[in-house]
Amino acid sequence: MNIKPDDLVLEIGSGHNPKPRSDVLCDKLPDDDTERGGGILIDRPFVAADGQHLPFADKSFDYIISCQVLEHAEDPELFISELVRVGKGGYIETPTEIGEMLYGWEYHKWIFNLEPSGKLLIKKKENESQFGQLFHHLYATDPVYAKFHTKNHGLFLIQFEWLNNINYEIVPPETRLLNLNNMDEVRRIAGSQQGKIAISNLAPPWLRRMAKKVAARGYRRNKVDLRSIVVCPLCKSQVTWSDTSITCANCNKIYPIKDGIPYLTSVRCN
Repeated sequence: MNIKPDDLVLEIGSGHNPKPRSDVLCDKLPDDDTERGGGILIDRPFVAADGQHLPFADKSFDYIISCQVLEHAEDPELFISELVRVGKGGYIETPTEIGEMLYGWEYHKWIFNLEPSGKLLIKKKENESQFGQLFHHLYATDPVYAKFHTKNHGLFLIQFEWLNNINYEIVPPETRLLNLNNMDEVRRIAGSQQGKIAISNLAPPWLRRMAKKVAARGYRRNKVDLRSIVVCPLCKSQVTWSDTSITCANCNKIYPIKDGIPYLTSVRCN
């Protein structure tokens, strides 16, 4: 990720494993771990909000991280428009279509492919994985398979960085984005993995997790006053704060603050 030292960084869908460099965390469902791999981690400024209705002023962040979130969205176009409104640039990570075929997550709503030109293609997910939990189990229990997965992570993972705008297209569900019977396509996909393997990715998962924790303690995060950048999540008007709530100055909608966490979910203004 091309993040500068002084960039103010927002992470959407930070969940149980936020990136060390993120200055502000945002998650829609801090009290529900159903669609993440563990309990929520809140160790820095945090806002409960929907990525489709971000409660932040225009261009209030230099960089936005969104890892394994866009595939959950009800409306990916709205989600993307909010990323571009709030951020100057950022990073999107989703499963590839191959990853979705093999692993399959029942709560994912969209399938993604990245064209060689850099355009993100998005289509509605219509079918569940044929393989159920098989490849999840193999990754968790078979070190040889886990090494193969890590070495070839680009087959399963889209890593997409953007600046100013996001080049994407929503295509009909019946559109065939991959033709794995075409050897030219197969060679292109397989060849794109060459030379992309970081040495750190060859380490076992437990060691990578430990290294991330150590690195996180060493990062200098930018201080941020949430009161200076938070707006109403729908009408984007200014808000006023009290100890227990946030009120929209335009529509008088009241958003609660619970245990110090602002819950700025996308409930329609009156």
